Amino acid sequence: MKKIQDAKNKWTYSLDRKIQLDLSSKLCNRCRTIDLGTYLSSLPYLENSCDLCQILSKIPEEARNNNPKIRLVEASQYVRIGVVPDLKPKHRLTRDLQHVSNPKGNSKSSLHLELIREWIRICDEGQCSRSGGCCPDPDRSRMPTRVIDVGDGDTAHLVLTGKMGQVTHYVALSHCWGTLLKEQTDKWCTTTSNEKDRRAQGFPVTELPRTFRDAIAVTRELGQRYLWIDSLCIIQDDHGDWETESKKMEAVFQHAYCTIAATSAEDSNEGFLNRPEEKYSQYVMVPESSGGKVYICTSIDDDFDGDVMKGILNTRAWVLQERALSRRTIHFTKSQTYFECGGGIRCEMLTHMKNANLSFQSDPEFPHSIRYRYLSAQIQLFQSLFTNYSTFGITDRTDRPVAIESLAKALAKALDTVVYYGIFKCFLHRSLMWQPAQNASLEKIAYEDNKMPPSWSWMVYHGQIQYLQLETGDVEWDHSVQFMDDKPSDLATSSDNHGYVLKARVRRLRDCKITSEGVILDDADNEVGLVHFDTQPGSFLPEVVCAIMGRETRVSWGDVDGSQRKYYVLYLTEGAMQLGRGAFTRVGMGSIQQRFLLLGDQDDTARIL
Repeated sequence: MKKIQDAKNKWTYSLDRKIQLDLSSKLCNRCRTIDLGTYLSSLPYLENSCDLCQILSKIPEEARNNNPKIRLVEASQYVRIGVVPDLKPKHRLTRDLQHVSNPKGNSKSSLHLELIREWIRICDEGQCSRSGGCCPDPDRSRMPTRVIDVGDGDTAHLVLTGKMGQVTHYVALSHCWGTLLKEQTDKWCTTTSNEKDRRAQGFPVTELPRTFRDAIAVTRELGQRYLWIDSLCIIQDDHGDWETESKKMEAVFQHAYCTIAATSAEDSNEGFLNRPEEKYSQYVMVPESSGGKVYICTSIDDDFDGDVMKGILNTRAWVLQERALSRRTIHFTKSQTYFECGGGIRCEMLTHMKNANLSFQSDPEFPHSIRYRYLSAQIQLFQSLFTNYSTFGITDRTDRPVAIESLAKALAKALDTVVYYGIFKCFLHRSLMWQPAQNASLEKIAYEDNKMPPSWSWMVYHGQIQYLQLETGDVEWDHSVQFMDDKPSDLATSSDNHGYVLKARVRRLRDCKITSEGVILDDADNEVGLVHFDTQPGSFLPEVVCAIMGRETRVSWGDVDGSQRKYYVLYLTEGAMQLGRGAFTRVGMGSIQQRFLLLGDQDDTARIL
């Protein structure tokens, strides 16, 4: 097995030996038997009617004729055409597939859809390297409030699932909306004015944007009847319906038969099945002179990071929870299609890929499975999720809490805790130790007054965050930091957001000063602490106090009385008069040496709003 590693990702690649496609190849007399090690310069001409010659013709004639080193080379998982030993593979001749066929007259795009059906079959039958497969259990599944009956004709119908009488499979679409014009909204979205007609009479498939039409085509090709698309299955001008349905995203994607991801489509009208015919992989079976067989396909780089992780769809905030909660996903990109499930990632190049660092994204039991991870891994996972989420774009910034709500609630349920605005009670201190990412700035979001998250939540801001990284056991946490009330985790709609209140010990600073860069200096201008301001304070520095989160476990050598021990704190300012006496708001986080804190025995517990 080949391994490729970098600082962030560790991918393993192997030949996908489970694929069973039908493939028949037209070969010229010369190519009916071919030896590995054949130099292409020994092939003086290429036949137009030969499938292998067509692949070889993609190599420039000058290179074939003038470079005697170009030949077929056997590698560990495939046979390649290249210069020995260093030329990057341009074509792969994959060995030992169980059975491959291409019915006469089939286009490459048809074979592409057949390959997708094969991926689903392998997963359904539990052959995807995950015991039992990843298909949702019908006995445990729930359907969304509405789905689209795609049927097999030119008309689709909106269906209320409560009247269906039984739970059945459905497919979900993950896509970028783009900007819609008024006339497009009327046709492409379900509204209070057209919802009844769409259920009673249906609506023409031809009037839908290309991405929706492609999703309907794939749903039919998979043998499924029902499809969920947010803009069609949520009443877009009914605020109550939108709020109710947006809270069900966990169930929608977790119980879907599979998710179709229009990964490279920038808007609803771009589509994802419009790859030119010549861009699809071409597969050829060639007998060897020794009596064996090799299977050849034109090469596409297996670049999941570039094609999927950095694809336009996966830069959108709403999509993080859609992908994380999906049991399995078909990613349609401009380069090729990938299938992601609990068994890993499968590619058109007949490659099977795995990455342990991203395994939770493919895990059909996520987030339930997080409870079986080590404590440090649980912390790393939620911090990584929220850090990534903070980098994603979102059309309406005030949707920042809502677009992650289903995933946050699912994580909290798996961890048997509660979560308030991205802060987990079971990891309270770790959750609160967020700050602006390096070289990033945060901008306060203009929420309505009754929707403003508490100041201790990163959801107040637009911009990238990061967390203070501390090793387990390095900090003695202060357990006076608590939520004052355990309310239901309704992250977005509470009109009493001040009910989500923290209490903590508050201490004032002494004998030091804070620079505009957030450096804390003693009287001799020695650095004794840091403030990572949530937003740049400018020329006016607020008068701050500290809410103690914890302190270093170990005392530095030579620090006899522990006065130089580092304390980790939230920096606060006193709140507005209407918030009441003893109410503070967060302005940053950081650290300070113990000797610059006024540590008294008095009860200085304060409310942080």
